[in-house]
Amino acid sequence: MSTTDHKALRTSVLRVPVDPFGQDQIVDIVMKWTDGPHTHVAVGVNAMVCNLAATNDDFHGKVMAADLSYADGQSVVWAARLLGGRVPERVATTDLIDALASISALTGKKLFFYGAKPGVAERAASQLRHVHPDLQVATRDGYVSHDGMPQLIDEINASGAHILFVGLGEPRQQDWVSQYRDRLTVPAILTCGGLFDWVSGDNKRAPAWMIAAGLEWLWRLIIEPRRLASRYLLGNPAFLYRLGKQVVSVRRGSAR
Repeated sequence: MSTTDHKALRTSVLRVPVDPFGQDQIVDIVMKWTDGPHTHVAVGVNAMVCNLAATNDDFHGKVMAADLSYADGQSVVWAARLLGGRVPERVATTDLIDALASISALTGKKLFFYGAKPGVAERAASQLRHVHPDLQVATRDGYVSHDGMPQLIDEINASGAHILFVGLGEPRQQDWVSQYRDRLTVPAILTCGGLFDWVSGDNKRAPAWMIAAGLEWLWRLIIEPRRLASRYLLGNPAFLYRLGKQVVSVRRGSAR
């Protein structure tokens, strides 16, 4: 399936489009972007993104502007399938970055990490360089003032990066991409939340059985209860409630 005809096969989950791609297809799409002259954006969709889009029209519009929206949360995979979608698998950005880093190291593509606390993005880059010695990665932490943004944009552009990972959390990272996308020369932008904390090893990823069971969110809640309690303990029920309303609406419409 080409990237030009996939939009008709998207599934809308709480107003957020979810593309029908697995990890291999997404890697192929992003690497093709790196050979082109235009800037493209990919967004990982999870329950939090869906909840924000359902309640915030401005955020919804920014997510809709992305060129690719993949299922980064298992709940989104299940929701899309419940709504009749063809989403083959969850594509965790923590897995996606390793696949992109591997190919980038082999092909000479450059990465740029922007976000997280001071030192975290650089530790994430070091971890990836340890596995992929030829990988070229530049980094900048997420503590950049408004006045410092022009310098940051110049720094990203001057790096010659082919793929920019923006890890500022939601909704801040969508706001940032929307504001600065047209000033960037990097061909591929991926928003990635707290990805650098996991890649750096600062946070340990869930055991494989929890990931396979769709319980990685629970592991993250255990690791960071104060930061994530509201997101998961309030956000997950809200997501299920909104999804239930959407399913009922879709089925009523189909019955007419």
